[in-house]
Amino acid sequence: MRKIEFSDIIQYDDYIKIREKYLKKIIEIRKNRRIQVGEYITFVFENRETVLYQIQEMIRLEKMRDEVLIKNEIEIFNRLVPDKNELCATMFIEIFERGFIKSLHYKFAGIHENRIFLKFGDESITPEFEPEVLSNQRVSAVNYLKFKFINEQVKKFLDRNVPTFIEINHNDYQAIAKLPQNVRESLIKDLTV
Repeated sequence: MRKIEFSDIIQYDDYIKIREKYLKKIIEIRKNRRIQVGEYITFVFENRETVLYQIQEMIRLEKMRDEVLIKNEIEIFNRLVPDKNELCATMFIEIFERGFIKSLHYKFAGIHENRIFLKFGDESITPEFEPEVLSNQRVSAVNYLKFKFINEQVKKFLDRNVPTFIEINHNDYQAIAKLPQNVRESLIKDLTV
């Protein structure tokens, strides 16, 4: 998948004018890229369009007009644009009960240590987490991860007759969810770009 370049960016003043329409487009795209796994964890699979949106929103929030700062954001977020034979996701730990947020973030500690699996057929892929957010004591509410495939795994994943699941097998959190067909189709497209 092609990485984002400075020339892809809609500058701040122009983005503000089209943001509402742009946001509707991204909401439609994300409907086909989101999966809830258990009560608290949601995965949103990223692609070039979703990452570009995140950059645009950072520019808007920070009222960024400086080219150097914008290029820095592009460099940071480009890590979420999948490379060949790769799926990238943002994993959100969504806890809305204020009193439980801190304790549950400690409870999820170690989730990055081979506790999450993308399963299809006889294949099981554990993701690589971005190292900046890793801790053995607690886990961040937002985590970036990559599922890296070998060629044979890509071929198996492309077989629409093979059900695909995300499984979390952590001491304090066990959940499994089947990828809905709309999400599966989006991910197949990512792997065939």
